[in-house]
Amino acid sequence: MEADFVPGSGQAFEEKLIPSMTGFGALCQAHLSREEAETVCGWTVLVPLSLDEEIWLPINSGYTDSTMVAGAPQVLAIAEKVAAAVDLPAETPAMCDNLDLTTWFMDGAAKELAAVRPEPWGDDLDTAFYVALFLRAAQHSIRRDCPIVCT
Repeated sequence: MEADFVPGSGQAFEEKLIPSMTGFGALCQAHLSREEAETVCGWTVLVPLSLDEEIWLPINSGYTDSTMVAGAPQVLAIAEKVAAAVDLPAETPAMCDNLDLTTWFMDGAAKELAAVRPEPWGDDLDTAFYVALFLRAAQHSIRRDCPIVCT
C-alpha cells in the first residue's frame, strides 16, 4: 500500500467478481445495443483514453482466448446508461478503494438501504453491484489516469 494512501481517497481499485452476472447481462440486453453490452461487459483492460473502437489482442486473458482493450470514456458513457436505468443511489461508494463496492454490497449496507428506500436498484443487488463496478472502474481509470486490468 502506498505510504500516502488515505482510505476513501480512491487511489486504489480492486473488487471481487463474486455475485452472478445474470441479472446484469439481462439489464444490458434490455437497455443497450449489442455492441454497447459487449464493450461494457467484455473489456479485459480499461485505459483512460478515448478509443474509436476496442482493440483486440490475441493474448489469453484468463477468461477468454483474447484480450479486449476498451476506452474508459466509452465504458463510462455506457455504464451511466445502466446506472440511470436502475437509479443507482448516491450512497453507492464513489471514491472506491480496495473492495469498497464488494463490502458495501455484500456485507449488508446496500441491503439495509434498499429495505428503507425501495428503488429499482435494490430489486437485484447482484445486478446493482455490477452496474456500480463498471461505472466506478471507468471513473477511477479516468480520474487516476491509469489502466485497470480485469484478472
